[in-house]
Amino acid sequence: MGVDGGLAWKYWNEFSKAVPEEYGFCSRIDQYRRPVGSGDMVNTMLNYGYSLLESECLRAINSVGLGAHVGFLHEMNPSKNSLAYDLQEPFRFLVDLAVINLLENKTLENKDFIRTENYNLRLKPTGAKKVVNEFSNVLNKKVSYEGKQTTWGTIILLKARELAHYLTGKKEKLDFVKPEYEIERIDSYDIRQKILNISYADWKKLGFSKGTLHYMKQNAMDDKPFTLNAHVRERLENLGQ
Repeated sequence: MGVDGGLAWKYWNEFSKAVPEEYGFCSRIDQYRRPVGSGDMVNTMLNYGYSLLESECLRAINSVGLGAHVGFLHEMNPSKNSLAYDLQEPFRFLVDLAVINLLENKTLENKDFIRTENYNLRLKPTGAKKVVNEFSNVLNKKVSYEGKQTTWGTIILLKARELAHYLTGKKEKLDFVKPEYEIERIDSYDIRQKILNISYADWKKLGFSKGTLHYMKQNAMDDKPFTLNAHVRERLENLGQ
């Protein structure tokens, strides 16, 4: 588990680079590689998103007749859904992508959060609804698997079924690596140049914030790949036409 902790630290360190400074996100884990509480907006969204993912995994597990409390990686306890925690692991990136989308689009505002008496941050119903909607959008994205186009939500069910078949001897091998999430490269030279050349005034006329453009300009000057929301990309592609 020490390897797991080390990789998690590296992952969240890279993840934090995609989060605008205004959100105050430092990391998902502390210097001792322990999960941090809901002290900031990003961790609050991640926590809520993972609870949604857990519900999806529980639904899949119950559908195929497995016991949610009997896990492999996580401690077995009658009060814990250990198998759901296990099944979540290969799909956590879906929540991470949903949160990144919410951040890039500045979908959530301060009014979507509330600070509790113990200083933790919680989502108000308005904020929770926004996270649910974006997570649903990610779950409904299509992916190619075994020659067919299906959604990531269905993939979770299929993987639970494959696990059940493996445990009952109906399936000889089990593969949780496939399908792989494929990121469409949209950071073309043309897109980068449009981002670098557009003024903040013209960007504002398109209905977007200065902070979003600043973040995009930083990405456009970097050699690393980056993603754009569909409607942002559409407006950029239509510039000059």
